[in-house]
Amino acid sequence: MNYVIQNDKLTVTLSSLGAELISIKKGEKEYIWQNPTGEWAGHAPILFPVCGNCAMTVDGVSYPIPFHGVARKAQFALEKQSENSLTFALVSDAETEKVFPFEFIFRVIYTVNGETLTIQYAVENPAKKDLYFSCGSHEAYALDGAINEYEVEFEKEETLVNCVASEDRQLTGEKVALGNFKTFPLPKEYLRNDDTLIFKGIRSREVLLQKIGGAKIAKITFDGFENLLLWHAQDAKYICIEPWMNLPDTEGKENIEFSQKEGVMKVAPNTVKTLTRTITLF
Repeated sequence: MNYVIQNDKLTVTLSSLGAELISIKKGEKEYIWQNPTGEWAGHAPILFPVCGNCAMTVDGVSYPIPFHGVARKAQFALEKQSENSLTFALVSDAETEKVFPFEFIFRVIYTVNGETLTIQYAVENPAKKDLYFSCGSHEAYALDGAINEYEVEFEKEETLVNCVASEDRQLTGEKVALGNFKTFPLPKEYLRNDDTLIFKGIRSREVLLQKIGGAKIAKITFDGFENLLLWHAQDAKYICIEPWMNLPDTEGKENIEFSQKEGVMKVAPNTVKTLTRTITLF
């Protein structure tokens, strides 16, 4: 089911399926990819409790966690709604524990304030043992032109190194240095054939998507997320800007205990960990 929150600047449409952001409109302008030509049917999936191809081994037992985790195809319950805020919740059950052997309550809180949408991920541990999780986002921003007409401006100058992924979307160990950038032109040659640019351990906690030499589109903040991925389907007019906590597994290292993987956070019993992101539109 879809829900709408809004103020005098923004109208935001959200789905209970995956607690996914479906649309952000400022006036009549749509900022989220709507798949008008069929390249990719997603909008902004939420990745939980893993991002990408990340195996789940807990206490030496392997579990068949799906790619990108369990949240994006799960029905969330609507907990709270006001005109400008909404809270979805996903509670662990017997089905989730078959692939992710932890009890959890995963809340996603959306709030509009002026020209900014704030997204909070709140992970509660109701159990008597530690909970481990990772999460990430996958928003697709609609573009008016070709991908190489756009650039991403980082908060800080970054030494960008692409961590190469294989066809089964694991890291190969190969790394390609792209150079030092404060402003990074989106290069079509690195975003062809569904390839993903995977930047590990960036220093910036915000980026600005803008047209080269032209208008600003969106500023995205992602405190608590150290990795940033860029992706789009070939020739499609969108760019996915994806802050992730963990990265895909490196080939041959899949069976490391989940709790020991980089980007995995611990939640002690009866506590909550909250991560906050914002999207500001221009």
